[in-house]
Formats: sequence, structure tokens, C-alpha cells
Amino acid sequence: MFKKTVIKRTVETNSDVPNTSPVAKQDCSDVVHISVFFDGTGNNKDADEELKKWSNPARLWKTADQYAQESESNGIRTNYSIYVSGVGTRFNGQLNIFQRALAMIQDHSGLGLGVGSGGTRRLDYGEDQLNDALKQVMIMNAKKAEIDTSKYASEKKVYSFAEVEKSLSQHRLIKKINISTFGFSRGAALARAFTNQFMWQCESDCNGLTYGTGKYPIEFKFMGIFDTVASFGLPATNLNNNLTFEGRDMVIDQRVKMCVHHIAGNEQRFAFPVDLIHKENGEIANPNWKEIVYPGMHSDVGGGYAPGSQNVNDNYARIPLKDMLEEAVNAGVRMFDYNQLKEKYGALFVEQFEIQDKTLHLYNAVKAEMQSSGKIQDQIIATMKVYYAAYGALAEKKIISVSQQARNDNKIREYIPIGPSDMATEISRLEKLQKLTAPNTTGGINIFRLLSPVSKAYEFYLGIDDWEFASWRKGASPEIMDFYQNYIHDSKYGFISNAEPFSYFRQRTVYESRRSGKGEEVDKKVAEDKAVCSVGSQEVKQEQLFDQYQQVQQGLKAAS
Repeated sequence: MFKKTVIKRTVETNSDVPNTSPVAKQDCSDVVHISVFFDGTGNNKDADEELKKWSNPARLWKTADQYAQESESNGIRTNYSIYVSGVGTRFNGQLNIFQRALAMIQDHSGLGLGVGSGGTRRLDYGEDQLNDALKQVMIMNAKKAEIDTSKYASEKKVYSFAEVEKSLSQHRLIKKINISTFGFSRGAALARAFTNQFMWQCESDCNGLTYGTGKYPIEFKFMGIFDTVASFGLPATNLNNNLTFEGRDMVIDQRVKMCVHHIAGNEQRFAFPVDLIHKENGEIANPNWKEIVYPGMHSDVGGGYAPGSQNVNDNYARIPLKDMLEEAVNAGVRMFDYNQLKEKYGALFVEQFEIQDKTLHLYNAVKAEMQSSGKIQDQIIATMKVYYAAYGALAEKKIISVSQQARNDNKIREYIPIGPSDMATEISRLEKLQKLTAPNTTGGINIFRLLSPVSKAYEFYLGIDDWEFASWRKGASPEIMDFYQNYIHDSKYGFISNAEPFSYFRQRTVYESRRSGKGEEVDKKVAEDKAVCSVGSQEVKQEQLFDQYQQVQQGLKAAS
């Protein structure tokens, strides 16, 4: 396995030369690598510095940025890492006075966290930064080739990539462009929409995609996303996902060479439905892609909890972080891998990347228990079974869970108007009520009407399946109990002031994004191009076979 990984990494790292004839003045410095990192909802690498609660995309940006700085040579930079702050936080781009006024409203935690406001501005910023990186590469390579670039340095006007390209395109200063995107939560939705938005500006032929008037070969090499949530403009609801934010399309284009999606298998908040890259029937657009279910909540998988938050160790989030880092490096993304960070940047490694031995041991115990080979939805259910079993075992042994501890620590609990009780309290009430419910002989769902002991305002009907009761009563190993007691947070309690009135036994909504009209047009053209190119390839092969046949015949005649 290790040998295959090394071979794959070597191949991807050296697959930067397009299928065009080389020219005299080109070299490997003409290949441009650009990675764009969209942070999660409420996450901002600068604001999160004080509490050391960086998300996983922010940490990945850090290693990519370190790589870009170190690989710069003689003022020539071909590796770029672009960071975009999460919705609900201060926007990290430059704005004029009117844009700043709008941003203050959109980036307010209420709008940004609640409805994902400010997403379009972040998409545009990512594209502007990407084009600016390409512009800088062209100017630097022009200088290296002793082409006059004084115009761009002396005049006050800020030139766009299109303007610079128009002036310098005859010099062919970019050999190939490699694009990678990363994101978490609504930032993952932005990464998906951004990739489509940029890809649709490219042209395609049988040799692949090209960008700009210079028709520079471009490849969308990698997409690394954590637990996609796409509640843009839908007040963070779990409504049927028929809409995309302002018509954006989050269905990932099959031409993305490699995509990895990490899903939080224990997240349950109604406001955080997950968008899969798999289709409902289990199919996936590109067989190279991976969708992996991890135990834990939204920010246990995507990062962003402060050390000690809810008295929980935050080290676990580094496992999906390391897995994503390795996938990205193996796909050819320019960033330092786990071991390189350990060797070159020891302090950074310990602070943001190092996985403790106990964390890995406990995770492996949970992973072995939650194994499922079915569809992603089945894998999530398998993860929830382990979660319920752990909490049931903790309750059986009278050990205080994370949920109970969070409530005990809240000094104003009696003033919280609505919100679910902790899991153990819900179960105890359900077990008492179960005797009043007719036996379930069809495998269906038992329905209970619950009244919260916290407030009369919290009243709902709860559907609980047999497997949920069975999982609670199953029991769990000491390792699994330790993992869920000390390494996994409770994302429901305290979320939007505990105003989300849904039980711990209500499962998260899982669905696939819907294609926009523009996306359907693109898919149709891709299919048509593939058919045309396939026929052309077969014709070339037939011609080659015929030529070989002719050569053999001539050889036989000559021999006779």
C-alpha cells in the first residue's frame, strides 16, 4: 500500500506537462499551482488565532502557504495558496466604503451563521485572487524572458489578468494551470460552486480544458471538502434542496480529477443538512472520488473547536485533517505532508497537526465498530448506532456525558426557553412511555409526544426507530465510551441559544445537490465531446493499425 501511494504521488507531482510540443524558452517554472481555501461557517483564521480554534481548511492553507513561500526562487513564484474567510466572520478581502457597509450587515454572525449571507462576495474574491496569481506569474516570467514589463510597474492603473494576457500572450508564459479547492461547511459549498463557476469559463476539446485567450491548459486537480452544508439564503433550514444560492451549482463536475468529501457521521442539527457527492442510488460521477464517513460532529470533522471546549479534547479533528492532507499531496497538490511538517516546522506541527497516540487508538476502536459497506446513508446509520451505544453505556454506568456536563455548566439553564433535554433524559422518558404505546410488529416507528422538563414551550412528536432503542441498550467498550466522552462534542446544545427544538433521536437529513439549468447544459456538452473524442481516438487507432499492417506486408515482401 505504501509503495502504491509513493508511486501515485510521484506520478501526480510530475504530471504537469501538457500534450503540446515543447518550445525553446519554456521550463517547469511555467506550471502554475493554485489552491483556494474556503473557511467554514463562523471560521476565520485570524480571529481564531487567540483561541487556537482553526478549522481544518485554515490549517491546510497554512501548510500550503509555507510550501509556496519556501518554493519561491529568485522572485519567481508558481505556487499560490488563497484563503477566503468563512461566512459569518469578517471578510478578509479589500472593500470600498460601500462594500464595507454591506459586508458589516452580511458578515454579522446572525445573517452569516443563520443564512450564509456573503457567499457570492467570497466566490468573486476567490476568482479575483486566482486571476491575480496568474497575472503575477505572467509578469514574472516575462521579466525572466527579458520582455519589457515596465508598463505594469510604472502606471497607476491596476491591470487585470485578461489585459496582461492580451499584451503578453504571444510569449506563451504559462505552460499549464493546476487548480485545487478546499472548504468546510458552507465553505465546502462555496468550493463546489467556485470550481463550477471557474471551470465553465474554460474551453474544452479532446486534449482537455483551456483557459483564457492564450488557451492555457488547465486541470482541476483536487477538491478536498469537509461536511458540505449548503443552507445559503434558506435561513439555515433543512428544506428540500431544490434551490441553490443565487442559481449557483454545487454538483461537482466529473472533470475534477480527484474529490474527497469527509462527512460528520454524528451531526444531527436540523440547520446543518449534508450535501453528498454520491447520488441517492449510490452512484458517483467519477470513480476516483471518495466520500468518507467519520464519527463526530460537524466541527469534530471539519475542525474549529477551541481546546478544552465543553471539557473535550480537540485533538480528534486532526485525524480527518491528516487524511485530507495526505489525499491532497498524493493528488499532486503543493503543500507539505504530515511528516515533512514534523521535520521542518516542529512548533507548527505540534500546535496544529500532531495526532496523539491515544486519540488514534480510540478512533481505530470506533472505526472498527462502525464498519459498513453500504451506501453513505447506511454508513451514517452505522456511525449513529455506535454513538447511541456509547451514550447508553455511559448512562448505564452513571457517567456524566458531554451533553449532561454542558447543561450542568450552564448557570442560566432554567431561563433557556426551548431545546431538547440531554439524550439520557429523553430515553428515560421514552422508556416509560413505551409501555403506553402499542407493540410495533411491522418494524415501523413508535411515536411519542414529549414535554420538555426544561420548558413547556418545548413540545414535539418524536419518532424513534427500533434500531435507536436497540443501539442505546447494546453497550459499548471502554474505548468507545472514552472516545465519545472525551473527544466528541455536543453540537446541538447551545446552538442558536438552544432554540432548535429537535430530539437527539431525529436523524440528520442527507441529500444530493440538484443540477442547475446551466449545469445540465454543461453536462450535455461534456457527454457530446466525450463521444466525439472517443470516435476520433478510435479512428486514429485504426489508422495506426492499418499503417502497422502495411509495414508488416512490406517486410514480408522484402523478405521473400
